[in-house]
Amino acid sequence: MIKERFATIISLASIFLVALTLVVFVGFIQKDNNLVNTSIKQPDYVYKIFNKDMVSEINIIIDENSWNDLLENAIKEEYYNCDIIINGETFRNVGIRAKGNSSLSMVPNDSTTDRYSFKIKFSEYIKGQSYYGLDKLAFNNNISDATNMKEYLSYEMFEEMGIATPGFAYTSIKVNGEMWGLYLAVEVMEESFIERYFGSIDGNLYKPEGMEMGARGMNMGNPNIKNDDNAMRVDPKNIRIENEESVNPRNFWGPGKGSSGTNLVYTGDDISNYSGIFDNTIFKTTDKKDYNTAIEMMKNLSTGTNLDEFLDVDEILRYFAVNTFLVNLDSYAGSLKHNYYLYERDGKFQILPWDFNLSFAGHEVNNASSAINFPIDNPVSDTMENSPLISKLLEKEEYKKIYHQYLEDLVINYIKSGKYKASISKVNELIKEYVRNDPTAFFTYEQYENSLPILLQFGKDRAESIIAQLNGEQPTTTYGNINTNIDLAALGSMGRGFGNNIPDMNREGMVSLGNFGNNDNRNTIVKAMEIIRDSSSEELTNEQKTKLKELGLNDNQIEEMINIRSRMPVDREGRPQENNNFRPNDERNFPPQQGDMIHDNRIQQNSIDIERLVIPITSILALLLALIPISKLKRRKYITCSPTSLK
Repeated sequence: MIKERFATIISLASIFLVALTLVVFVGFIQKDNNLVNTSIKQPDYVYKIFNKDMVSEINIIIDENSWNDLLENAIKEEYYNCDIIINGETFRNVGIRAKGNSSLSMVPNDSTTDRYSFKIKFSEYIKGQSYYGLDKLAFNNNISDATNMKEYLSYEMFEEMGIATPGFAYTSIKVNGEMWGLYLAVEVMEESFIERYFGSIDGNLYKPEGMEMGARGMNMGNPNIKNDDNAMRVDPKNIRIENEESVNPRNFWGPGKGSSGTNLVYTGDDISNYSGIFDNTIFKTTDKKDYNTAIEMMKNLSTGTNLDEFLDVDEILRYFAVNTFLVNLDSYAGSLKHNYYLYERDGKFQILPWDFNLSFAGHEVNNASSAINFPIDNPVSDTMENSPLISKLLEKEEYKKIYHQYLEDLVINYIKSGKYKASISKVNELIKEYVRNDPTAFFTYEQYENSLPILLQFGKDRAESIIAQLNGEQPTTTYGNINTNIDLAALGSMGRGFGNNIPDMNREGMVSLGNFGNNDNRNTIVKAMEIIRDSSSEELTNEQKTKLKELGLNDNQIEEMINIRSRMPVDREGRPQENNNFRPNDERNFPPQQGDMIHDNRIQQNSIDIERLVIPITSILALLLALIPISKLKRRKYITCSPTSLK
């Protein structure tokens, strides 16, 4: 009897050991492919605030004087104390501030609106406080998006492709009980985000930003900056424009330099060369050794060597498949080389998605044909040489094939399957009444309604173009000729927010020369700046305006030139200083479904390093033999704030 019991115990222990070993084995396969670990228990905030089946109700309770001061001084991005009621639960002494890039530029310059994007920091006044594990929460105002869905659908596509994506869901905001507007709540990508996706906060997270916009201008590696919550700012007086010889007609900002290393182009081993990356480090534990790891990655990227060693190639290809479909150029794929995160773990880098209100060709493109026919193998508005994170991968035929497969996967499994159409329909039913009654909306309800059929057609036409490119029926490195009748402007684009401030196009459909003048003449912008430099007053003379019109500028563009002039450095007589580096100011933020997150064909048949399994398996045996209960292996405890704890 004793022998039988002993044999039973041994058998059960063996079964348990085998099962546990398989779990670890599969976990390491997933880690080796850097797929999202869906087995990690999600913190409560994921289900409470990022529930896609509902619009969360938010009420911000704040002193009226503090609220008015916040709106009047939004560009300072300073926190104010408030209480916030989230779906009936009150959280006290929370920090709130304005946030954004394009929205923080456009809103204060528009006397008709105070609709800023906001950031909530739960621990600003109470150390360790969080919203059921969430450190910070962003409320994005849907500026430049008539559909109110661009960012939502973009994140959904990244989820579809198994990319680590911030939580997102709609929320209706009130201020002191008065309706304020419909926003998209987005999880701020910091420690809590990394832990819920990857199981711990190991590694290093960067938000490259070499030219962050805002009402205070752009950071271009200038030492005269303010570091507020990893958001770098610089005085607009330091903005500069490139000389005419360096203007790239396909590049919205002129030469593609990926300010301060954000293009990931290797420029030497000096850490200061990459201030756009390292000045925007998210984790406090990141140090010089970690910086050197990133530089070593860029060095190998520049030569196209050891890419698998330094890059999660599969993840990066999936990211760019989605970004290319979306024609999202307010990103690494654009001239500004921003709005993305770099996550490094064990020396390997991923690129993570962020900020999609200008996706669906809302930035640097407004020609519908160019948007639909955007080339999949030259998927940047900058040069490929200045975009090595994608160009060096596409130089290798085996990687290009995988990238093409992911483009096809997205088209077939998300667009042609009907998911895209169903999502638009579902979201419309969810938010349409909120949009109809939104008192601060940038677009009318009629504009919203009219934009949805165009949004649906965009997906269909873009899918048709991509399939044609994959089949060799259309060029993949230059623009094709798939016909489309979509009204791209009706979706909303970068500008005042109403979709009616559309810049001129060059022959490729890319915005060029800072939105001004005859795009066939690269000297137009330079000549225009020379004209306004001659004035010592804030207003231009009629003669100067006539000269500008002779260059091809219309009244709106002249007005914008005057606004730019007011931001230029001036000499003692009040005239704009001669400077060859001035850049015109421009406006530019639910957990994954278990079954839909990872497609079967997404897991590559990579060889598994058996040596990597020795340590975890040995550790498991040691734990079993030592009879250490599994329950003692604890993950990070979230410091949560609940209604009861606030009493």
